[in-house]
Amino acid sequence: MRFYHIRDDYITFLRQYETKVEENKNESRPYVGVVLQIGSIAYYAPFTSPKPKHQNMKNGKDFRKIGQGKYGAINFNNMIPVPDSALLLKDIAQEKDPKYRRLLQNQYEEIKKDWDNIQRTAENLRRLIFSPDAALTAYDRRVKARCCDLALLEAVYRDYDK
Repeated sequence: MRFYHIRDDYITFLRQYETKVEENKNESRPYVGVVLQIGSIAYYAPFTSPKPKHQNMKNGKDFRKIGQGKYGAINFNNMIPVPDSALLLKDIAQEKDPKYRRLLQNQYEEIKKDWDNIQRTAENLRRLIFSPDAALTAYDRRVKARCCDLALLEAVYRDYDK
């Protein structure tokens, strides 16, 4: 497992099709996240920085706490398919800010311990997003509504390199 950033131009490319794709803040404060393999597609799931509210929140279908929320969370609702060419490896050891470097190290250790649940959360959410609305509960429809349109993004993401 490794941490990654995403290229700004890839985010711009995806946002032409799906406005729910989160901005990358022009690499001044880019996403950091993990890549999960679901079938033949690599998915990038970004982190959110630690907030006091995370410790009181429960893991959900599109949200998973890192270290019980002490180190932030993974926002699966912002998960996107990603080609290798759009990934930028985040070298934790090269992080200049010692406080942020320690946070990333702690996130890494916690995510490693919880990897199977993280992978399962991503797979289950993708399955939910691809389910017809009529087959979903009202709660699942709300979860789906706040997620990126993965069917649309999967149809276009390979065109990024062209």
